[in-house]
Amino acid sequence: MGAWEITKKDVILILKDRGALATLLALPVVFIAILGMSTGQLITTRESAKLVKVGIVDEDGTEIANRVFEDLDRIGGLKVDHVTDRDEGRLRLQDGRSSVLVILGEDFHNRIEDLDLGDIFDMEHGKLSAGLSAIDMQVESGAAFVGVADLVHYVVLSAVLRVVSPEVAKRNRLMAQFMERIMKRHQEALDNQEPATPKPEPVESGSSIVYQTLVPAFMVMFAFFLVNIMASSFINERKLGTLRRLQTTRITAVQLLWGKTLPFLVVSVAQSILLFLSGKVMFGMSWGTYPVMLLPVIFTTSLSATGLGLLLATIVRTESQVSSYSTFLVIVLAGISGCYMPRDWLPQLMQNVSLATPHAWALIAYQELLTHNHPDMWRVWNCCAVLATYGVITFVIGCRRFRKIEYAV
Repeated sequence: MGAWEITKKDVILILKDRGALATLLALPVVFIAILGMSTGQLITTRESAKLVKVGIVDEDGTEIANRVFEDLDRIGGLKVDHVTDRDEGRLRLQDGRSSVLVILGEDFHNRIEDLDLGDIFDMEHGKLSAGLSAIDMQVESGAAFVGVADLVHYVVLSAVLRVVSPEVAKRNRLMAQFMERIMKRHQEALDNQEPATPKPEPVESGSSIVYQTLVPAFMVMFAFFLVNIMASSFINERKLGTLRRLQTTRITAVQLLWGKTLPFLVVSVAQSILLFLSGKVMFGMSWGTYPVMLLPVIFTTSLSATGLGLLLATIVRTESQVSSYSTFLVIVLAGISGCYMPRDWLPQLMQNVSLATPHAWALIAYQELLTHNHPDMWRVWNCCAVLATYGVITFVIGCRRFRKIEYAV
């Protein structure tokens, strides 16, 4: 019996073990599906969920108020709806139908009429120094946007100023003449310009940057669940006496371990590819500018996971040790490396410590490929080299330990 025969035998055993297959393949997909449903980013709901829902209460009812509505509606990423009154708007904030509530008060138009150019150009000392309240406007943010309330106010104020500034300028005779000349020159330039071929609109990526980070993070974490399955497989073989019998044949320890490791390597690669496909279908996540470069990262990550699994398999002696050791490794290494939260959020000390884990190098490579339009390929290949080295070293140590262990029936 050679390494290939051992591989075929273990593949058959893995396929028959539905519990192991569910843990390695189905569980990660179910997990990110739940993540998608809980955030509204699953399948057909993802496009509307990515928009910030803005409700506008228009108590003024004038033309300029309507133009403010239209201007906000043109801002990408916003979904603007009319709301009947303040009470309805605040109810929508509470139940999540709106993320931001904009209220145009009854005195909005009159306050705009009172503005002059000085108020526009010197907002710190003019009538607009009080912000939106100076023009009888209010902006209320839902729970998800409380932390960026100032940014929301700034965006709304900018949209209002785009509408209001020309109206204020028209009331100044010199400014009105200046604007009329500018508009006349602009119109002449348009009349003399040859009709341009309409440019195609840029293709939207269809994915939030959050999911470009979350899906790879959970994928790396679940890849290392493999260590539990591998260690359990070795324990079962040891109980049955199979390993002891194989040691008495002509097959070498390296061939034996390679034959037993290869099926799990294949399953791990398949798991990662399945998760990326699920991310594409469920979240519309992009595979980056160079999707083919994901393959070496997937392979080397799986290589490091199977190497660690083999090393653990030569350390544990009982099923209880498999459960405790593997759970400790999976949870602690995932936490240290940044699988639970983006690595950039970790303190600098933790980021440096995380580089001792293969998880961190995989996350760095995925972040480079999935969140940069022009990824640094040298950095990606460097991460792959570190992951491959980690896998080889743990495999070699596992082989050396295996040779020294006397497997009892």
